Amino acid sequence: MFRVISIAIIAGLPILWLAAEREARGTPKTLEFSKHFPNPALPADNALTEERIALGERLFNDTILSIDGTVSCAACHVSDLAFSDDQRVSRGFEGRTGTRQSMPLFNLAWKPHFFWDGRKDRIRDQVLEPIQDHREMAANLNNVLFRLNRRNGYQEEFEKTYGPGPVTAEKLSLALENYLLTLVSDQSTYDDVVAGSATLSAEEERGRKLFFAKPSLGGAGCFQCHGGATFSDSEFRNNGIKHTDDLGRHRVTGKDSDKGLFVTPSLRNIELTAPYMHDGRFETLEEVISHYNGPVHPSPTVARALPPKGLGLPEKDQQALLAFLKTLTDPRYNE
Repeated sequence: MFRVISIAIIAGLPILWLAAEREARGTPKTLEFSKHFPNPALPADNALTEERIALGERLFNDTILSIDGTVSCAACHVSDLAFSDDQRVSRGFEGRTGTRQSMPLFNLAWKPHFFWDGRKDRIRDQVLEPIQDHREMAANLNNVLFRLNRRNGYQEEFEKTYGPGPVTAEKLSLALENYLLTLVSDQSTYDDVVAGSATLSAEEERGRKLFFAKPSLGGAGCFQCHGGATFSDSEFRNNGIKHTDDLGRHRVTGKDSDKGLFVTPSLRNIELTAPYMHDGRFETLEEVISHYNGPVHPSPTVARALPPKGLGLPEKDQQALLAFLKTLTDPRYNE
């Protein structure tokens, strides 16, 4: 069992210190994040260590997790695209296509649920699904574990990080979780502005004001769903697009009120994560802004924050909003 024992401020950054009980192995690692971020609820039973993170990163980039050794997690979550995919929908084993766009992987430590429909509440549960999905990595989990126990020195690495015994599904999921928790995005131009070390241009500042003002006051109201340090409230909403046969959150809950609802994605690094929406229907940010500018598709479950006729912003304001959104790009996620 692991527990948080203190929070310290070093070089202006809050750092979450983790203390491990006797079963902890390796070199403890701190999660660093900007002081305007809230403290994340890190898993108490999977303390961050340098060795676990390195093992998780190796697994993330290794095609050994797929049925025939051709697909890795990194294939659909590309590091220089903010760990997203530039395909409309994911492509996996033998070029098979999924039905949804790959979500970017950063700031997961602050997310309460995963997948577009939120069907998993922990990273460790999420990571095992793509490995076994016939449209993605298409592997039999027992076969994957068989390989990991016999190839590439993995068993030794797992024993060093998670204790003696064979590689199990639990250990595999914990290693991947440990790595993914460390993908923090908090170094954009906007973050520099919040820290007082940069200023926005006149157009970017106009876009910021539009972003944080309600439509009733002439703004775009984006903050109502994309607020906070992560630029997402992690709620489920129907954002006024015309849906096909994918009913989103309804698949999980079965509730009519959840038809067409999908989790609000973060707007951080949005410049890097095209195409947009759960099905990748919009290729550019200009198209996304045009969608919200209206009118939106009517539906019984459409978000109340969306004016039915759209925002109605003039072209100059649309361009200002676009300029502000680009200040949310973290250069570390576009290298």
